[in-house]
Amino acid sequence: MSLAPYWFRHLRNLATRDPIARAFEDPFSVFMRDPFFRDPVKFIKAATAPIEHVEGVYSDHELKIDGKKVEVHLDVQNFTPDQIQVKTVGNEIMVEGKKEIKKEDGWTRSHFERRFLLPDGFPPERVECHLDKGKLKLIAFRAEPLEERSIPIQDKSSGSSENKS
Repeated sequence: MSLAPYWFRHLRNLATRDPIARAFEDPFSVFMRDPFFRDPVKFIKAATAPIEHVEGVYSDHELKIDGKKVEVHLDVQNFTPDQIQVKTVGNEIMVEGKKEIKKEDGWTRSHFERRFLLPDGFPPERVECHLDKGKLKLIAFRAEPLEERSIPIQDKSSGSSENKS
């Protein structure tokens, strides 16, 4: 068996070769630069890594959900209680903070607004708000606690037929 065809494969006529095979042999091919033809795991990690990084840096709230309540913790240490307003609008909790400080050379204004949508079963009337050491804690309680109930099994495999003509 000779290795000559393998060594001189680049000299064959390009028109007779398979175009897909030609594309993969070319190191500057668009297929090799296209992320869908690379390792998909590396592509997914590279695509989601910046999102995870930004989410950790700019996240100013923490969310905890269990069966009985939903808790939202907000960092509002630069605001006093009279500068923060919490209200419910429909099925939404809106937190707004505004402050203005007059200095010799002008004004410094700070403002933030956060909205949180309540899940089904958590009425806006059952929302509480607490401020402790610069942390605002919003707690929404479930309307009625989930109760355990037994569900009867209906047996449809019995031979009776109710649709007789």
